[in-house]
Amino acid sequence: MFQDKVYIVGVGPGSLRYLTTEAERVIREASIVVGWELDLLPARSLTTDKKVYLQDVNNYIQVAEEAADEARKTGETVAVLRIGDPCISSGLAGLLKVFHDFEVKIIPGISSVQLAAAAAQINIDESVVISFHDGGGDLKEKRRFMLDAFRRNRHLIIITGQEQKPDETASYLINNGVNETTPTLVCENLTLGDEKIFRGVLRDVTTRRFSWLSVMVIM
Repeated sequence: MFQDKVYIVGVGPGSLRYLTTEAERVIREASIVVGWELDLLPARSLTTDKKVYLQDVNNYIQVAEEAADEARKTGETVAVLRIGDPCISSGLAGLLKVFHDFEVKIIPGISSVQLAAAAAQINIDESVVISFHDGGGDLKEKRRFMLDAFRRNRHLIIITGQEQKPDETASYLINNGVNETTPTLVCENLTLGDEKIFRGVLRDVTTRRFSWLSVMVIM
């Protein structure tokens, strides 16, 4: 029977304005907080009196395991913060393994995927969401899937990453027969003070440099 509780919390795309009241409530309830620096950004004021386990690219699994071990010893509640929504490009499967013996509740959040779709004025149910952010899976297979989805008349909403930046995505699609004048958006730092939304066509993106952590919409 589960004894310990963990919330996996979506904290929105970055701005405090997009942190839901339910996310705020459960973060306040928790004694232990786990997250990357970016995850903590919109909830910083809520974590000052908590035990904070800060993750980075080299230790994110180890840190989550340390927080889980601490909670097992003390019976404290854990909040694992995830930018956007925990069910989109957040490593959810790995977290569920770490906290396998906890009572787990996932708190949805507003994702940059939703904001990018709103900026492009498209339906998400007419789109395919593909993430190159986490580096998991076979890159060639993801690219083939992306191309196949577009050929099946789906919009693409792409979370870019180090292995597949916006210009690389645009070049790959053009080189594989997608029209270079296909309407395209690239969204950076959505909801933050330095938010940028580029609107153009696929060809334009091949010669520009964007943040590797962008959301790209191809219509």
